[in-house]
Amino acid sequence: MVNYKTLNTLTAIGSFINSVFFILAPVFSLALLGRTATPIGLMNTRLAGACALGFCVVTWKTRNTSDPEIQKTIALGNLVMLGILVFVDLHGILTGAINFVGYAFLAADSFLSVGYASFLIKMHGIKA
Repeated sequence: MVNYKTLNTLTAIGSFINSVFFILAPVFSLALLGRTATPIGLMNTRLAGACALGFCVVTWKTRNTSDPEIQKTIALGNLVMLGILVFVDLHGILTGAINFVGYAFLAADSFLSVGYASFLIKMHGIKA
């Protein structure tokens, strides 16, 4: 069974690392993915970093909750976001928009999506 606290802790840490790089080093972040930095690319990367930082804060601050409704709400929101990111990652890889480093994002987003789905199914009886 997936532990809610562990899942949220891993999610928050990954999101924090991502947000720091996207906000403070967008040129480096884009270069890792095989992209060059344009003004709009830099802005969008920083915007994504800001969203990731907000996601990190919510996930981190709710990791210790034992309220099943809060757990369900946070886990469902995280599953929706991470599930969409899996398709965005996959599209980026298949279209060549990002390089092989995109597979690391795909793996992390897939792992966390499966974790949140498993948590919701096992702990809250949500039928797949």
